[in-house]
Amino acid sequence: MAEKKDPKTTITETIDDHLGNITLDIGGVSTASVGIMWESGPETLKYLFDTAAFDAVITIGEPQTRSIRAIQDVPVHYLMRYPITVTSVNKPLTGVVLTSTAARIQYKITYALRVAIAVHAQSVAGAPPPAWVMRIITDVAKHKRIGGLDVWQATHVVEYETGYP
Repeated sequence: MAEKKDPKTTITETIDDHLGNITLDIGGVSTASVGIMWESGPETLKYLFDTAAFDAVITIGEPQTRSIRAIQDVPVHYLMRYPITVTSVNKPLTGVVLTSTAARIQYKITYALRVAIAVHAQSVAGAPPPAWVMRIITDVAKHKRIGGLDVWQATHVVEYETGYP
């Protein structure tokens, strides 16, 4: 029997599979450096963008879960909503020249997330349980200044539905 993966790992792998083609805004020739991690790590924004030199950071938060009881009070499906937050900052090379534009990287990652979710939205027909379906429920974007950084964030809530016999 194949080992069952937890939904958070499945979502992380789904996203990771589709981020390799994202390029930086300036010239479009360099591949963006994107870090994917689970929420609540010890890293600071300055460390992630200055020291680790990421162009964008994707964090996957803890889910809100509820069961759907369709037949005789037996939980048939479990709906889990995972917040996926994409954070990027404008990164100047010298003076006012930017090496990457946060708003453009946000758009490219949002597009890649939508493609990834659409490709992996449903398990293969006839696959053994658990069957699953993934979809993006909401997207909320914001722009703010934090500690000297010009921060762009978008939170995408992905609903992951699993069915167990």
